[in-house]
Amino acid sequence: MSELHRDQHKERARLLLQQRRYKDAETQAGIALQQNPNDAEALQIIGHCKLDTKQTDEALKLFQQCIGLEPDDDYVHYLIAFCYYRKDDIDTAKKFVEQAIALFPRNAGYFALLSNIFFSKRNYADALNAANKGLYENPEDIGCLNARSAALFRLNKKDEAYDTINEALQVNPEDAFTHTNYGWHYLEKGKHKNAVEHFREALRINPNSHSAKEGYKNALKSKLPFYRWILQYSLWMNHQNRSVRIAMIFGLWIVVRLVASFSDSEQQWLRYVAGGITLLYLLFVMLSWLGSSLANLFLLMSPHGKLALTDSERMSAKAVGLSLLAGIAALACGISLDRKFYYIGFLICSLAIPLSYIDFPIRWFKGEGRQITAHILIPLCLVTCVMVFFNDQLALFAGIIYFIFFVGYMWSGSISAIRRK
Repeated sequence: MSELHRDQHKERARLLLQQRRYKDAETQAGIALQQNPNDAEALQIIGHCKLDTKQTDEALKLFQQCIGLEPDDDYVHYLIAFCYYRKDDIDTAKKFVEQAIALFPRNAGYFALLSNIFFSKRNYADALNAANKGLYENPEDIGCLNARSAALFRLNKKDEAYDTINEALQVNPEDAFTHTNYGWHYLEKGKHKNAVEHFREALRINPNSHSAKEGYKNALKSKLPFYRWILQYSLWMNHQNRSVRIAMIFGLWIVVRLVASFSDSEQQWLRYVAGGITLLYLLFVMLSWLGSSLANLFLLMSPHGKLALTDSERMSAKAVGLSLLAGIAALACGISLDRKFYYIGFLICSLAIPLSYIDFPIRWFKGEGRQITAHILIPLCLVTCVMVFFNDQLALFAGIIYFIFFVGYMWSGSISAIRRK
């Protein structure tokens, strides 16, 4: 094969890549590689195909081959940085994108990625600075405009943030990422109706956008006031540093414990206040754990909402709903039949919390630690419920074991929320 023919195959591969015909693009680039296995451009095209089809590890290996062949290629450094960014290896991503900028400081897209990296590290001032540097090179760069808007929003410069994102829409009203970004901004402001419009527009442009799909589901669920409050609290917490999250989770628990100590007070009004605050705290905790699954039950009753949910989310919502209904039925039986049903009712209701987290269909005792703990809680709860009718001592022992696993599960969730990047 002549060099001319090899270049023709690479040109076809680039066009096919633009058309998102990834398999055909890989085939054409592969033909070019057959003549020259060290063709960095062909390797880069195949890497792009892998990256666009979420095969990040395979893409990274190909781009690393490219960097070995052409160590001064700034764009390959950027692609490697993007791979590490997607893998959540933020520090390595920052190192490679800074190398790309050092090799060619005129590409606004490199500054957009650097801004997103700073944003991930919650360095919002640095994120804004990087986005502004990119816009100096190209005032109409969509990535930098979106990154600037996000940073301004976090710095509480909301008027500037909305001006910037409107500017991005004027530059390209058909950009799915801009509509998605706008949708999330509206969600954080509690304007779920406006958010739905932008998420729908984003999904019209790019039906495979994961962020737009998640945003659309959250916007639909935000029709429920309790979920709207929980979502805004969750989004606010996600943007706080670790010390603030520790203060919120543990500090709130300590305050409630102190308030609860007044429940034995001789002053009646103080007992009522302590009881009311404790009840509100328990309600807040339950809704923060079950709110999403309960809202998914609401979506199951909506034709559009049902389609927005994944199979796992639909099954999880049904499992949570059945658990709560069975638990409430058992509590009702405790009133009219036997007090043992109170014990069973509380156990089955509590099971709704791990059921809301489990991936369906269940792959028993597989996955990360919290998944396995949730798997253990299901049979443990059922065994305890059965033991209630046969042996009180065994039921009490099984209940204690269940309680230990349950508390461990709950606290591991709180610790995960604190450690989340």
